[in-house]
Amino acid sequence: MEEKQKDIIDRNLGDEWSEWSGNLEEYEKTIEEGKALFLIIYFAALFVLTVFSMFLYYLIAPRLYEIHPYLDQAVLWLVIIIFGSIFIWSLFLLLSIALNRNFLFLRKKSGLHIELLYPVIYKIAGMFKISKDRIGNSLIKVNNAVIYATKKKFRSENLLVLLPRCLSKEIRIKVMEITEKYKCPVFTATGGSSARKMVVKNRPDAIIGVACERDLVAGMADSPHKIPVIAIANTRPEGPCKNTFIDTDELEKAVKFLLKI
Repeated sequence: MEEKQKDIIDRNLGDEWSEWSGNLEEYEKTIEEGKALFLIIYFAALFVLTVFSMFLYYLIAPRLYEIHPYLDQAVLWLVIIIFGSIFIWSLFLLLSIALNRNFLFLRKKSGLHIELLYPVIYKIAGMFKISKDRIGNSLIKVNNAVIYATKKKFRSENLLVLLPRCLSKEIRIKVMEITEKYKCPVFTATGGSSARKMVVKNRPDAIIGVACERDLVAGMADSPHKIPVIAIANTRPEGPCKNTFIDTDELEKAVKFLLKI
């Protein structure tokens, strides 16, 4: 387990904002996207990848047929089966979110892990001038909806709350009151490495992560796929990494759901 963790490139919380100019007038202080934004671009990405794969098949099909006709058919059916399975899984994803029931039977313990599609999703979003933060905010809503649809029961000692350093003093006090009330381990992460070490140490059944959209998306990708992560994005009225806020009612709702209280 430790060797696997070393293979992951470390990141410090806040590094995702290294290119920010500091201009608050051009900065998205509060982002409230619905689930539809991510889902639309997600299906657009699937369509693009499907068309691209079929185009590649079209280019190599004559050579495959020369090698053997069955090879040509085998590659064609492989492409159809792979993308057909992905689209069927995506339909179950939509049903799970819409009906708040777990139709993703093979993912009862995990959240949304589709990191391989992120580059295509971000590329398509960029073409329409949609920021990574807006996409990330919508992605978080979709991920959380998948977690809430599982209705899995967790024990309080197996729930870990991960916080960023940038929370305002007022919000941090309220967060600590909630975690003490429900006896949840809480840890302030300084980076990906420290967060992973705490996960290995506590071996939680579930995680509640608090951070900006960029760090949350990266953290969900880092987390073991068997551990569901409910993500809560902060608001940043003074810019990133400084006196940020969250809806503490949303945090308490997540805690109570995971503990089935």
